[in-house]
Amino acid sequence: MLVPYLATALLILATIYSAFVSFRQTPGSEKTSAKKSWMFPVAAPRRGKKVMGIVTLVAAIGLAVWAGFGSSSNERSLRFLIPEGYTGWVRVEFGVAGASSLTKERAQYVAQIPPGGTLETSTPEQFGWANDEYYFYSSAGQKPIPRDGPQSLIWGKINGEAADSTGSKKYEEFFVGTEQQFRSQAGPAASSP
Repeated sequence: MLVPYLATALLILATIYSAFVSFRQTPGSEKTSAKKSWMFPVAAPRRGKKVMGIVTLVAAIGLAVWAGFGSSSNERSLRFLIPEGYTGWVRVEFGVAGASSLTKERAQYVAQIPPGGTLETSTPEQFGWANDEYYFYSSAGQKPIPRDGPQSLIWGKINGEAADSTGSKKYEEFFVGTEQQFRSQAGPAASSP
C-alpha cells in the first residue's frame, strides 16, 4: 500500500527539482565551469539552494505523514465469531436499516454470527486492506480458526452487492469447513486451479 505513495512522492520531488534546475541552468555552463554540483546548477545562488533544501525537506515530511495516515485509513479489522461446529456459508449483510450495529473492541469490529450463518447489521461495510480474524465461539470461550495451509477452515471469501425490494445490500460471504466441503458446496468453479 505504501508503494503508490512513494512513487507519487518521488514524482513530485523529481518534478520540483527538474523545474528548478532547468530554469536556473545556463547553456554551456557544464563545459565552462570547473566546479560541478550534483544537486544544484553552478549558477544557483546560495539563498536559492537553502530555499530549495527547505522546500524539499517540508515536501518529504508532508508526504511521509500523508502516506502514514493514508495507509492506516485503508485498513479494516473485523473479528468473526462463528458458532462452534458450524459448517457452511457465512453471510454478513452491512447497512441494513433497523438492524443492530456491530460492537467494537480495541479498534476492531466484532461480528458474532448466529447459528443460521447470516448476520444483518446497520454498520456500513468497511473497505481497505483486510486484517480479519476468525474464531469459533461456545460457552467455553473462543478458539482461533485455522485459515492458512492444509488445515484451513476459511474458504471463498467474497464481497458483493445484491438488490431486492428493500434496496441494495452490501455483503460479505465466506465458507467455513474443510477444502473438500467447500469444493462440494461451491461447485465446478471452486475445483479449477
